[in-house]
Amino acid sequence: MTINTLKWAAIICFVVALGGLLLGGLFANRQAPPYPNQVVGPEGSLLFTKADILAGQDVYQRYGMMDHGSVWGHGSQRGMEFSALTLHRITEKVRESISLGSYDRYYDDLDDEERDMVDLRIRREMKSNRYDSGDDILRLSEAQAAALVENQGYWERTFRDGDPGYGFLPQTIPTAEERRQIGRFFFWAAWVASAARPGSDHSYTNNWPADRAAGNVATTETYIWTIGGILSLFITLGLFIFWIHRDRLFYGEPKGVSLAEKLVDMPLTASQFKAAKYFLVVILLFLIQTSFGGLLAHYTVHPGSFYIPLIGKLIPYSWAKSWHLQLAIFWIATTWVASAIYLAPIVGGREPRKQGLLVQILFAAILLVAVGSLAGEVAGIKGMLGDLWFWFGHQGWEFLELGRFWQILLFIGLLAWLAIVYRAVRNRSAQIRDNDFRRLVNFYVLSAILMVLFFAFGLLYGRGSHLTVADYWRWFVVHIWVESIFEFFGVAVISVLLVAMGLASAAGALRVAYFTAALVFLSGILGTAHHYFWFGGPSIWIAVGSVFSSMEPVPLFGLVVRGLLEYKSIRKKGREFPYKWPMYFLVASSFWNFLGAGVFGFLINLPVVNYFEHGTYLTVNHAHGALFGVYGMLSVALLLFSWRGLVEKQQWRDRPLALSFWGLNIGLLTMTLVTLFPIGIAQAWTSYRDGLWAARDVSFFERPMVAALGQLRMVPDTIIIVLGVIPLVYFLFRTYPHLKSQEIKEGESVWDRLGVKL
Repeated sequence: MTINTLKWAAIICFVVALGGLLLGGLFANRQAPPYPNQVVGPEGSLLFTKADILAGQDVYQRYGMMDHGSVWGHGSQRGMEFSALTLHRITEKVRESISLGSYDRYYDDLDDEERDMVDLRIRREMKSNRYDSGDDILRLSEAQAAALVENQGYWERTFRDGDPGYGFLPQTIPTAEERRQIGRFFFWAAWVASAARPGSDHSYTNNWPADRAAGNVATTETYIWTIGGILSLFITLGLFIFWIHRDRLFYGEPKGVSLAEKLVDMPLTASQFKAAKYFLVVILLFLIQTSFGGLLAHYTVHPGSFYIPLIGKLIPYSWAKSWHLQLAIFWIATTWVASAIYLAPIVGGREPRKQGLLVQILFAAILLVAVGSLAGEVAGIKGMLGDLWFWFGHQGWEFLELGRFWQILLFIGLLAWLAIVYRAVRNRSAQIRDNDFRRLVNFYVLSAILMVLFFAFGLLYGRGSHLTVADYWRWFVVHIWVESIFEFFGVAVISVLLVAMGLASAAGALRVAYFTAALVFLSGILGTAHHYFWFGGPSIWIAVGSVFSSMEPVPLFGLVVRGLLEYKSIRKKGREFPYKWPMYFLVASSFWNFLGAGVFGFLINLPVVNYFEHGTYLTVNHAHGALFGVYGMLSVALLLFSWRGLVEKQQWRDRPLALSFWGLNIGLLTMTLVTLFPIGIAQAWTSYRDGLWAARDVSFFERPMVAALGQLRMVPDTIIIVLGVIPLVYFLFRTYPHLKSQEIKEGESVWDRLGVKL
């Protein structure tokens, strides 16, 4: 296939995939579970209203409960699964009522035949949907109304007095009214998870969570579309291999190492010199983020406590989880921002006027958003912001915890970054003589534009949005932006880096970039549907998510493998390659794309597997391997590539980088394979046997094997922090005083300084 053919294939895949997801969302969101205007008892007495449900949803978000537990499986995987636990408690109360009403004995005192009859009646009771859409009223049975009262008491005690087993501190939710509201919200979520969707035999959440006692078992669609997902993987993989060999996509002569050697000696522009500060912020954010990860690992074994008592009393699980996630996004995104600023004059050929000043202003803005949003999240969790919590505090959505005001500022900052980079590239890219490299630069610019625009999807829901609809848009950011568009941007960055490092030709890199982008768009965008399996959408998402998410492991291997082969050929010639460690981190990113994103992701994406593992540590395992492994390693590669060109070459020392490389990768490999994966398998086993509520119950985490694996987490966490992150901190701060001089003036040709004709 020609480059032009591949380009159009990428464009068509993007339009078809995004259009399909948007149309599917329009259809699915019309079928979102109802918020009943009134919920009444068996005699028509008013129990609570739609306003109470929405107020409870606000409480859930305001105090960061999604980072302390989950509803319908979305949120933290260590704390309570609020909807599953509430559903189980309702089922137990209904069982008690039916048993006493029918046999005047408790369930445990019945014989086998009587239990079978009670079990059948329980399932019918739980699946019965008494919602009348005409008058917008949900009528509860006598047993359900009694379960509502019992559950209200449970949540009142839990959030008032605390629960050490789950890490809830006393007064986690400070007022009795708020505790009542969140209890009603959880009751509604459990009803949605159990009551049959009109016209079907399964619930609004496609019978998730697994709980046989409540009648929640895997649906026919869950089994059948699992087969579709397996077929999709093998067909896509076969076509991928066929096209690679037929069109020799990963073949071609390398560009040579001349440009890489010149970049090491090139003096700096003002914007490049100022970009160095960004990387110091990056490495400090990385250190804080991994430190909070270590605290979270400790909380999995001893929730709400720490070796230093003040920390356990001061920092609840939701605070630690919020910062751990937000800091990960911040340091990775800031790395990409800074590396693009460094590359812009090289790619564009000149330093625009006042570029250094704009970079300095952007730096201050990024610091403001980072500090303001992190402080606001803590203030929101602590209940210090009143009704302003959504705008300045904790917005309540995992990965998008920052308040809406900070979210808008961040989007404006990304637009400013895009303008800063584009103004350095736009006028000179047309003068690049190598047509393929010019097209590669345009590809890179387009990827940056999409990375900014897709962040805006997180602004399409607000306070009080329907839970299902809000999460639909949230995954446009968390999955499409963080995975698909980051991956698209990553392909562009890797392509430019490999050409700049002399490890691939521009034509070869461009062919692979378009080919990979086509697969990334088709699989990654439509593959977002696997996050919608159990979140209140219709079963169509099971089909779409299974087929297209199964394609996701296929892309993004060949380009880095090609680069590694070229690196080996350079070493055989006896030439010293100046970008060895950036190259190694690129290879590590490719490895984790295969293992963390590909293997671990495919293991949990098939519907029949996801039905039992959703909300377990298998998801956590995939998340660490994908986000930290793929984008974390890629970000470190970008950091070191840029830093290699910023620092005087005589100050460059490889030993700390070697230590960091092996520390980060060995630590992450140990964390995923030795601790998270076994716990996730045990949870999925328990979910299948007893129900998800049992897999998330505190008694599961107190099992000797699970507790021992939790204690073992301190080993990989220590390796990552001490041997992985700290050497990088040391390396950057030791070499920062030895930045190269600013010799290239505004308007002066960078290409002439490099002595190359691009």
